Amino acid sequence: MVTNSVYLNKYPCNNVHYPAYNAVHIDVINPKAPIVNPVYGYPVAQGQIYYPQVGLNSSNRVLVAPSGVDDYNNYAEYNRFGNKIAEIQHYKDGDSLIQKISTVSPDGTSFEKLLKNSPSFKSMNILVKDKNGNTLLLKDKFYKKIDEDKVQTAVNGKVYNISGLSGDVINVEHNGQVIHLDLNKMLVPEVKLLQLKCSPDEYKIRKEPITAEEKEKLFNRIKKLDGDDLFRLAKCVEHIQFLDNTKIDAHFVDNGRTLLLSGKDWENSSLITKHELGHATNHLNPKNLISNDIMFKNLRNYERMQFEQNSNMTKGDKYFNDKFLYGNPDLDWGNDGEVINPDNIGLLDETFAESYNNLNTMDIIHYDDEVIPSRIVSMYKYMPRTMVEVEKLSQI
Repeated sequence: MVTNSVYLNKYPCNNVHYPAYNAVHIDVINPKAPIVNPVYGYPVAQGQIYYPQVGLNSSNRVLVAPSGVDDYNNYAEYNRFGNKIAEIQHYKDGDSLIQKISTVSPDGTSFEKLLKNSPSFKSMNILVKDKNGNTLLLKDKFYKKIDEDKVQTAVNGKVYNISGLSGDVINVEHNGQVIHLDLNKMLVPEVKLLQLKCSPDEYKIRKEPITAEEKEKLFNRIKKLDGDDLFRLAKCVEHIQFLDNTKIDAHFVDNGRTLLLSGKDWENSSLITKHELGHATNHLNPKNLISNDIMFKNLRNYERMQFEQNSNMTKGDKYFNDKFLYGNPDLDWGNDGEVINPDNIGLLDETFAESYNNLNTMDIIHYDDEVIPSRIVSMYKYMPRTMVEVEKLSQI
């Protein structure tokens, strides 16, 4: 979003009131008897919860059921023709949790993301194919903790060796090149505040300087990043600053190339941090954003029109539409109640940043009735080709 060179990640900060899910819990008395959903006639397994998308002109069917793995639920979504368009499954492999996300876009493009998380190891495999089975993207990534000071990460076999994590100077070696990120030198000691309104005019400087605890939280969010992310951060970010606010988790300020982070991220992941790093990457050259690329805009418009033709929006799809395609005025500012043109520079920037996050986050999160995680699934469903293009463009 573009307003006074502030790019704000307003994940929980909005006044939008979405219609509540009308959940129907299905209990099975006779497990051998065929069970059919009482509303639409779809088969339902024992213990499943059915979520018709009330109030959003939706005839999609969303089925949620306990996975049997910790507190994670499995998820399946069917369109009005009965075709499965999204599925999330969970498994255990020793001490590792596995999450598999599969989607199919309106033009038949399939997206698969396989995540594996354990206490000291994370991996990600992404496969995107067109309707004819041709591979559009194959991406493998892993993160391996060696000790409290060292981590090794890799992207498609390209290895990054990270050290210095027990201190405040991070060293990253890749292909004979070494970068050094001195977090203390990057730190802006003044703490930013944000009042209740989602507006850049509401940012203030806190009277009290940053505390040792806040500094540690800020540095830890940087230290969680992968090697390729840190290389991009070194190119695209000059300063880091603590954000003291319970509503906003992060934003990127183009003027000054400053990354502002609070002390938390979504479910202790790097999801929001990487979204903002996506903004920073897009603004490597502020006078010519990467999201101005003609192929990126053409693919985004093509998939946006495909999305428009599918009127069966889930709650997550509604938020995805408002945040990335048309700029609902309840989510953004500066448009005087008008819906933003879909080619608005800020919406292009948001689409790029969210795509970057989705292509690089290896953390497993919950997808239960939350507009933030579910909008990620919406992007998998409706913008896989756009994400493929972002992967190409972000190789800076």
